[in-house]
Amino acid sequence: MLGRHVYRVSPLDNGGWSVHKEGEETSRGSRASREEATRFACQLAAADEPSKVVIEEGHGAIADERLFGEDTATELERVVEGHVPPSGEPPGRR
Repeated sequence: MLGRHVYRVSPLDNGGWSVHKEGEETSRGSRASREEATRFACQLAAADEPSKVVIEEGHGAIADERLFGEDTATELERVVEGHVPPSGEPPGRR
């Protein structure tokens, strides 16, 4: 898969916070506070690199994003642009 797995921390109607991985039908769980949900989402994202956590505000705006691991698409873009050699190739050899 190119790109990052995305975990969203979103408010629930009952005052809690949901953690949902994009592309999945059900949430990964909920927590009582945004801080607890963010910690949980970060644990999931760290074990699922490359990934990111998107933390939403109460009205849907993005409050914060946290990145985990190297994005394969970004790495490929740097290789194509000539900023770094392909993996496994010594620097300076092309």
